[in-house]
Amino acid sequence: MIKKRDQSRPGPRERSRYAPMLAMLAERVPTGPDWLFEVKWDGYRSIVTLTGGEVALTSRQGNDLTGRFPVVAREVEQALKTTDCVLDGEVCALDERGRSSFSAMQQDAPGTRYVLYAFDLLEVEGSPTVDLPLHERRRRLEELLDRRNETVRFSEAFEDGEALLEAAAEQGLEGVIAKRVDSRYLPGRRARDWLKVKTHDEQEFLIAGYTRGQGSRSASFGSLVLAVRDEPGGLRYVGNCGTGFGAQEIERLLGLLRPLERATSPFSPVPKMPKVRKADVVWVEPELVCQVEFAEWTHDGRLRAPSYRGLRDDKRPDEVVRERATPPPEPLPPELRHGGRVLKLSNLGKAFWPEEGITKGDLLAYYRAVAPVLVPHLRQRPFTMKRYPDGWAGPHFFQKDAPKHMPDWIKRQAYISTSRASREKRVIDYPLVNDELALLWMVNAGCIDLNVWYSRIDKPERPDWVLFDLDPSPDVGFAETIEVALLVKTALDAVGLASFPKTSGSEGIHILVPLARRHTYDETRSFSEIVAGAIARTHPGLATTEWSKAKRRGVLIDANQNGEGKTIASVYSVRPKAGAPVSTPLRWEEVRAGLDPGAFTMQAVLERVEREGDLYAGVLTTRQSLGPALRALG
Repeated sequence: MIKKRDQSRPGPRERSRYAPMLAMLAERVPTGPDWLFEVKWDGYRSIVTLTGGEVALTSRQGNDLTGRFPVVAREVEQALKTTDCVLDGEVCALDERGRSSFSAMQQDAPGTRYVLYAFDLLEVEGSPTVDLPLHERRRRLEELLDRRNETVRFSEAFEDGEALLEAAAEQGLEGVIAKRVDSRYLPGRRARDWLKVKTHDEQEFLIAGYTRGQGSRSASFGSLVLAVRDEPGGLRYVGNCGTGFGAQEIERLLGLLRPLERATSPFSPVPKMPKVRKADVVWVEPELVCQVEFAEWTHDGRLRAPSYRGLRDDKRPDEVVRERATPPPEPLPPELRHGGRVLKLSNLGKAFWPEEGITKGDLLAYYRAVAPVLVPHLRQRPFTMKRYPDGWAGPHFFQKDAPKHMPDWIKRQAYISTSRASREKRVIDYPLVNDELALLWMVNAGCIDLNVWYSRIDKPERPDWVLFDLDPSPDVGFAETIEVALLVKTALDAVGLASFPKTSGSEGIHILVPLARRHTYDETRSFSEIVAGAIARTHPGLATTEWSKAKRRGVLIDANQNGEGKTIASVYSVRPKAGAPVSTPLRWEEVRAGLDPGAFTMQAVLERVEREGDLYAGVLTTRQSLGPALRALG
């Protein structure tokens, strides 16, 4: 922390912590008056907090950067016309030509000049500004900055994105960031309101090993073995990088790599490296992240002409995936035809999330794009319609019986249902969402999330899974929900059962244990109760089985959700919540502190599916018995 000398000023107060909003990769610069454009600065992203007498610089991962860039921190208080605000910006090192240079930052030579390019205002005088449109946030930021300060600089915006990209390429800069002028700031989320367009191919990679040096490098290494994370959480080899290192950097890297050495390859299978003998490869734990520039990706997923640029200690290893420019879902026509079936779409421009600018048409486009991985999780399961005709914040109603106007090409399944209130019995014709067109019909009818039974129509009394529904009480949050989720996993691992987590799309986590369809709902509920009760007893205050909200403390493990006729918001469902979060399948390695369920937006999920496929496919194929687990639990 850098403290002001004036100790008479008020001390720091508790305030919100902001994670930076992230841009999506795009292949080309968008056009039109709805966009403005900034240089993509090549440094360390930093949330800058000025509170009373203290300045703090925080990295994207929440690490303190204040001590690393003390000159910038000292200049912040001089450059701002307030003592209380939160900024978003990039700390950059300038090269001899005055350009932002990541290489200059890595070298950190004596006399290196560091600056902060400020480009957003998140809070001022205790009032958040994140819900204001971008143009207003920038106007207020510019008013707060003393433009005479040469260390804290206002990141200028331009109207001609193509010209800026061309100029960035000529000057050797990284690229351009395009931002919608009316966009809100979405902390910690990646959204299409911000797009990054690069002048050249460059991204982060994991270091999975190195080759022994030859000739002048015989005492060091020849190249780094590079990798990215791949489905389902493993590593994928992308090539070797043997250029871009100075002698000092090679020594620094070896000092960091040697403690990480391991006897076996972290890849499965072990990749073949042209002109490299197996004995000349030293494998390491893939914990270091480096920045690499390259000419292009080859057809087989290798890097052409990679060149090392430096280490990235501001990026987590589990975030390193191949960057792909994912276009937005194609706009839907007013009418869809599949063979002789016709679906006429209505009110495509209707605002379903007005504050996010998300329309009914956007929702339909998402579901159409995600249908190949979503529909298998809905097929042959009775579907309950939960309809929001006026968007997520408007009134809604449940409808189990298929509407009379539902087309005949959507299948139905009749079941006898008993009313809880009157105990009267009646026949309900449940819709079955067995294909893309049926799915889109439901969404067109106002269904935002998709609620289905745990069992299928051929064996309605035999559920396909046990559900552990983790629901935090008001006294705890998502961090505690993660803790309880990991306790559930530990318990399930102990009895030999595979499990699959997903965000609920709200504040909770769903954990599904897929089964062979030989167990009853009573058995699945009993098993869930045993596990939940054991965790609640050994972790009082953190986990609970108390169903009464008035008495509940901690994270509820709700065993009562395992019952015939109960429904669950399916994986890939958009939830009727602020921000349009999606119930998203997770790898267990991702279920840890810092996980943000709000980051799983529709576009982020489509990118994730494109990159990793269906992480919930195992729920459809895994067949397990509860018998051995119940016997082990006594």
